[in-house]
Amino acid sequence: MQRKQSLFINLILGLGLILLVSLGVLAGVSILYVKEAVTDQLMAEADRFGDTVKLGTRYAMMDNVRGDIMKIIENIARRKDVERLRIFHKDGRIRFSSTPEEIDRFVNIRDYACRVCHRHNPPPKSLPIRERVRFFSTPDGQRHLGIISPIYNEAGCSSASCHAHSAATTVLGILDIVVSMDQVDREVGSLERTYGLVAALIFLVTALLVARYLFRFVTRPVQKMIEGTQMIASGQPFDPGVVHRDDEMGRLARAIGSMGTEILRQREELLEANRELQHANRELEDRSHRDPLTGLFNRRYLVKVFSRELERARRYGHPLSVLMLDVDHFKQVNDRYGHLCGDAVLQGLADVLGKSVRATDVIARYGGEEVVVLLLETALEKAVAIAEKIRLAIAAHHICCEEARISVTVSIGVAAGPTRETVHCTDLLDAADQAMYQAKAGGRNRVVPAGMAADVSAGEK
Repeated sequence: MQRKQSLFINLILGLGLILLVSLGVLAGVSILYVKEAVTDQLMAEADRFGDTVKLGTRYAMMDNVRGDIMKIIENIARRKDVERLRIFHKDGRIRFSSTPEEIDRFVNIRDYACRVCHRHNPPPKSLPIRERVRFFSTPDGQRHLGIISPIYNEAGCSSASCHAHSAATTVLGILDIVVSMDQVDREVGSLERTYGLVAALIFLVTALLVARYLFRFVTRPVQKMIEGTQMIASGQPFDPGVVHRDDEMGRLARAIGSMGTEILRQREELLEANRELQHANRELEDRSHRDPLTGLFNRRYLVKVFSRELERARRYGHPLSVLMLDVDHFKQVNDRYGHLCGDAVLQGLADVLGKSVRATDVIARYGGEEVVVLLLETALEKAVAIAEKIRLAIAAHHICCEEARISVTVSIGVAAGPTRETVHCTDLLDAADQAMYQAKAGGRNRVVPAGMAADVSAGEK
């Protein structure tokens, strides 16, 4: 079964993902910017700190008082954030250091801080601050910033008699300072956590506001319109006023309401047309079963119903009888009064028969002036009584036609079943027909049951 999808959930997930990515990118860019700013500030402070160290040792260096220089370096190195402080001679020898063990040790001028300048040949006289800075981590994971600051030759150094340097020498040595970045890393870490919490808070608040907005302005109107379409599908009208909006949602609701009204109107028209068609079909079917002159059922319909009722009577052991009527001297009526009056006689005969039997009985014009009456749930004795009642009613009935009053009589044959000899309805019809001919032979205007030679009732010829 296909999993049910939710527009609200899909929108929330999509917008939430976009919002989360946007906040993440914004927080990341902000943190990177702050890191860069803090790092630049740290580099600038380290560079200014190097200038301060050089100024603090300048006069001791001019006087070549090594003890004062070492004392100054040791005092400065006591700062919490200073990890190491060294002064290199231009030949690569460490002349002063906060770590006494490495004093007078030579280092490869292409290693450590020296590589920044000595990777060029000849080394440049000055470098921008970013090229003088290096970042590295100790084995325990602590990050450090190292910065070199060149010590330039001055007029006092090149002209002094104590330890004068050549005036052609530009750079006498390098001041190398290494400071810890623990404080910076803690601040950046705190900033990252703060940004993360703020971003999460913004995300949650924005997500809740967006969810409320979507539910109010999208999900709820859509749900009401879905319910409206279901109402339309079930044949009920949809009121677009339930979506109190004047935007696209409101216009869509009104369009659905108009469509629903039109659908219901067309549906009613279709139902009415269908009812009329069914009525017309029933009338057409009924007409196909009727004799156009008398309005009685025709022979085809009689045989169809007779066969079905005979089978039912045989299955349940119920009685069934049939009457075969024929108008006596009907040819003389046509010859004397004309065929139109003959038709009127048949119509009068149909009217009398309709009043003389039950609504459940079947009256059919069998052919010419012959009429068959199918009596359901009726045994032979009762059928004979009904036939006699019909005979008397017809004999007493007068038909007015062209200022003439016409009266006729009928001969009736009666047959009942089902019997062992009754295989088909035509067997009973033949038996009733033979009995009707016996009534004719017996003088007409009589009722004769099938298989009986004697007259049941004797009337006038």
